[in-house]
Amino acid sequence: MNDPLQPNPQTGKQINEFSELERFFSILSELPTDQQPTKLIELCPDLDLRKKVKLLLEADAPHDDLLDHALIPQAVKLSIGERVGNYQLLKQIGEGGMGYVYMAEQFEPVRRNVALKLIKPGVDTREVIARFEAERQALSIMDHPNIAKVLDAGTTETGHPFFVMELVNGLPITDYCDIHQLQTTQRLELFNSVCGAIQHAHQKGIIHRDIKPSNVLVAEYDGRPVAKVIDFGVAKAINQRLTPMTVHTSFGQILGTFEYMSPEQTRVNQMDVDTRSDIYSLGVLLYELLTGTTPFDKERLRSATWEEMLKIIREEDPPVPSTRRSTKNKQRLQTLLSSTHKEQVRENAKLSRTLRSELDWIVMKAMEKDRERRYQSPNSLARDIERFMQGDAVTACPPSRRYRFRKFAKRNKVALTMVTAVASPYCSEWLGQVGKPFERHVLRRRQPTVL
Repeated sequence: MNDPLQPNPQTGKQINEFSELERFFSILSELPTDQQPTKLIELCPDLDLRKKVKLLLEADAPHDDLLDHALIPQAVKLSIGERVGNYQLLKQIGEGGMGYVYMAEQFEPVRRNVALKLIKPGVDTREVIARFEAERQALSIMDHPNIAKVLDAGTTETGHPFFVMELVNGLPITDYCDIHQLQTTQRLELFNSVCGAIQHAHQKGIIHRDIKPSNVLVAEYDGRPVAKVIDFGVAKAINQRLTPMTVHTSFGQILGTFEYMSPEQTRVNQMDVDTRSDIYSLGVLLYELLTGTTPFDKERLRSATWEEMLKIIREEDPPVPSTRRSTKNKQRLQTLLSSTHKEQVRENAKLSRTLRSELDWIVMKAMEKDRERRYQSPNSLARDIERFMQGDAVTACPPSRRYRFRKFAKRNKVALTMVTAVASPYCSEWLGQVGKPFERHVLRRRQPTVL
């Protein structure tokens, strides 16, 4: 049987097979073991490929079932009204890949409403519990006004960990800005507070890896909107261990949300991801705050194949914010002009003009494919935004023609090589013809003058 991990350079068959293995394994490894066979049959009609995926799943599964069952008892979903320690569950307010989030009432030592996060029944594998513990530890070591605080932690009667956070009665940052019709400056100020929160996380040695609107909630405190970063469920620690249990990324597993994911996050296992990955995601968030849409259309990404989607994120340059905003404005212009929203028309026109300058440069620098060209910290991104708001010169600037050509050449290396090979003899002949008169002219200039 051919080894799928050693693709044949002469055909694309095994390369495509490897990509399919990545895709199927990434999806199935997140499911409970008893659900994997049915889902595998549904996803993969190819019998031979199905066998290879099954072998990968078996190799990834824990081998000591008795030990695993002793350490990880079967979880039971709790009902509303039940108690977990000093907390009574009031209602479910969220659900993620690892767990449920409940609004709960704390009885002692103080009486208040809190958010309680608990592992989902059926996904309580050793790795998920380790990642859950890592999130709990990551949040506990941070203390910033724009990061949701951990208030308590413990285990249920069945031995499953939970942790309690401050309850943020807020909306995703994009929804809040749109509903309250915040002006550009107000959006930028709110965004800068998010940069401050991520800077604090980086200083504590934590990379978020999943910055998106639903993980940045805005609530009003004393009549002021305050952003709170939540959900460090796929966070990565830098040079430290957040938990004594081993946390690793399975083969072919990609963590994050595709619309907000940096190019390096699309690589298998993400071993090379650093803090600059969060800078890219912050750039996508800023892009959406300014234009109302993500750089790459969500429907397009969802309808693309796995391989096409990764290629778009890694290689394709999105339109600059001002271009995307202008396109959206054209679609809405007729409606706005025929209505009484004259102030909104003026604001849209003003924002489009504003975006055609430094803001375009700032956003695109944050989202550079080459992380060496991005802002190197959330603070440096925030400072450039402050310079823009104060009318000072920003550090961001559009890429040079030379840099754009290098990127083009890298993406089209084969085609460019062929064109160069074909054109080379003709260029040499032309240069030879052009060069002869010039050479004679130079020789004449070099001859010594006879006195």
